[in-house]
Amino acid sequence: MQKYKKDNKGINSTVKAIIFIFLAIICAMVIHIYNKRLVVDNYGIQTNNNVDIRILQLTDLHNAQFGKHNSKLIEKVRQQHPDIIVMTGDMLNRENERTDIVTNLITALVDIAPVYYGLGNHEYAFMNSFDKDLIKILTDAGAIVVDNDYVDVDINGNQLRIGGYMGYYRIPGMTVTSEDEKNKQLKFFDDFENTNRYKILINHIPTTWLDWGYNDYPVDLVFSGHYHGGQIVLPFIGPLFAPYIGFNPPYAKGVYKWKYATCILSAGLGDEYAYIPRINNPPEIVGVDLKPTTE
Repeated sequence: MQKYKKDNKGINSTVKAIIFIFLAIICAMVIHIYNKRLVVDNYGIQTNNNVDIRILQLTDLHNAQFGKHNSKLIEKVRQQHPDIIVMTGDMLNRENERTDIVTNLITALVDIAPVYYGLGNHEYAFMNSFDKDLIKILTDAGAIVVDNDYVDVDINGNQLRIGGYMGYYRIPGMTVTSEDEKNKQLKFFDDFENTNRYKILINHIPTTWLDWGYNDYPVDLVFSGHYHGGQIVLPFIGPLFAPYIGFNPPYAKGVYKWKYATCILSAGLGDEYAYIPRINNPPEIVGVDLKPTTE
C-alpha cells in the first residue's frame, strides 16, 4: 500500500508537469499568432491649413516580418490608400547588420505612396556599430530620409513641410557628441518652423516632444513611436512600461494634443527584445486623415 501511494504521487507530479508544459506551449502559440495580427488604428484630425490628405505611419518594425517578405504588411498598407507613408524609426535592429528587410519593404511601399523616413535610436546605433552608409542604403531603396533636415513637398495640392528629428540632447542623461551637433539640431528647428506650409515632424522618441520643451515650437503634427505601446498591456491597469518614463506610463499610444502640435504615438510593429513578447498589444499601423476645419 505504501509503495502504491508513492507511485501515485509520482504519477500526479508527471501529469501536472505535462499539463503545465502543454499550457505553456498553447500560451506561446497564442502570443505568436497574436503578434502577427496586424491592426489599423485610424484617427481624424482637423486642420486650419486647408489640408486634405491621408497619412500612414509605420514604426518600430525591428526587422519583424508579416508574411513572406512582409507581404501581409505591404498588402495591409495598400488597402489603406495612403497619400504618403511615414516611417518613424527603429525599423531595423542595432545589433543586427541585416538591412534587406527594411529596404525590401521600402522598395515595395514606394509603389503605393512616397515614403518619408526619420531615424530612431536603433538606426543611430547601427551606424555607430557597422561600416555601412545606412542613409544611402535607405535612400537607394526609395525612401526620402529626413534627419535633422526637412523637405517641402506638394502632395495632391497639399503644401507640406516634412522633417525628421531625434533630439537626444534634450533628454536628461543623454549628450550629443559635440556642441556643433547641438547647434545643428537647434538650427534645424528654427528653420523648420519658418514656413506657412503644414509642418509634419517625424520624432522617434516621444519623450523629447511630450515632456521636454518642444511645445514652444509651432509644429502642426508629430509622429512618434519608441514606446511599443507599453509592450505589455494589462487589463484594468493599462500599459506596463515605457522607456525614459518607467512603469505605468501616462502615455504609450494614441493622440495627444499639446500647445501647438498634435502628437500621434504608435505602438509600432515589432519587438526590440524577443524574450519580452507583446501581450494584449497587437502590432499597429496608424492611419491619419487630415481634413480642413469645417467651422
